Amino acid sequence: MLIAYVDESYDRDFYFVGAAVATFEQWHELEGHFTAIRRRTAHEHGTPDSIEFHGHELMGGTGPWRRMRGRHREAAGISLAVLGAAGACGVQYIFRGVDVARLNARFRYPRTPHAVAFGHVLEQIDHLVGSRDPEGEAIVVADEITTHVEHQRAFAGYQEFGTAGDPSSRLEHISAPLNFASSRSSDGLQTIDMALYVHFRRQRVENPHPAAQRTLARQWASIVPSIVHVHNWTP
Repeated sequence: MLIAYVDESYDRDFYFVGAAVATFEQWHELEGHFTAIRRRTAHEHGTPDSIEFHGHELMGGTGPWRRMRGRHREAAGISLAVLGAAGACGVQYIFRGVDVARLNARFRYPRTPHAVAFGHVLEQIDHLVGSRDPEGEAIVVADEITTHVEHQRAFAGYQEFGTAGDPSSRLEHISAPLNFASSRSSDGLQTIDMALYVHFRRQRVENPHPAAQRTLARQWASIVPSIVHVHNWTP
């Protein structure tokens, strides 16, 4: 049984959805590593023992991570420790993106960018599970969103009639129903948040500062070996 944690990141022009996938045992192992990183960070920087690993807040020094404001090297070190621990435990990543302007231009009544990218990610999770075990299943846990009822309905439709992909899939390897949780209490959701933050910045953010470029390159290098699928759809 695999567990896939799903999150999203976007700007006006592109919408990304990512998944972090691992076994129950691998997630349990990662929890121990995250606990150790939180304790070390609390000791060294005075952050809360239960702090949430959130890419934007950590690297920007905001919210619970405000003690890290201006301490870019230390923040980068924490992010690399988190991403490195996930990689060492065998977590794998799926990233899908959609060009929002092209989506709206091509279709008269387009689905929302989140629905499109989320459906693509579900297809790839299903494919990953099936490639490992024809009888295998995955539990999908997504970050809490206001439209979770609509996504449950769409998922039920996918399993009954098939997805819009080519080829279409009935997501036979994904356990129903979808699950939704708060990232504050989920190390899995925090893992995909951290990885997706790196993917988003590499795709969409131009930072001319050499130190920032080096940090992003190191972060990206830490997750590349764990990526099993990455694609942006331009309708």
